[in-house]
Amino acid sequence: MLGPTLRFKGELSADEDFILQGRIEGSINHTQSVTIGNEGVVQGNIHARVIVIDGSVEGDLHGSESVVVNATGRVAGNIFAPRVGLIDGALFNGRIDMGARQSTAAKPPGVPVQPGVALSAEQTERILGSKQ
Repeated sequence: MLGPTLRFKGELSADEDFILQGRIEGSINHTQSVTIGNEGVVQGNIHARVIVIDGSVEGDLHGSESVVVNATGRVAGNIFAPRVGLIDGALFNGRIDMGARQSTAAKPPGVPVQPGVALSAEQTERILGSKQ
């Protein structure tokens, strides 16, 4: 965990779960999960297995498994992931590319996939909970 007083410039990479409450100007490359906390701010792209946004990101999100922007999250950039959740209240400006890895038949019924559609907490839990 990196606290709210942390200011970092450059490229950050690691192989363990990561929670940011500070500010990063640069890219984040992780093999596990990255959580941008309520006070976290990122100006740069994020690459990780799972990405959860509660704070602010200005850049593209590349999740190999999933990306979730929670109600307090703000994203100005594109999202690339096979599973995407935008919780009601999230601010999102960009496009969503869920790629060819997830077929229509594999999606839970009643889950919209149009870019910019906000999912309820229940729908997001259904998406993310199906893999666990």
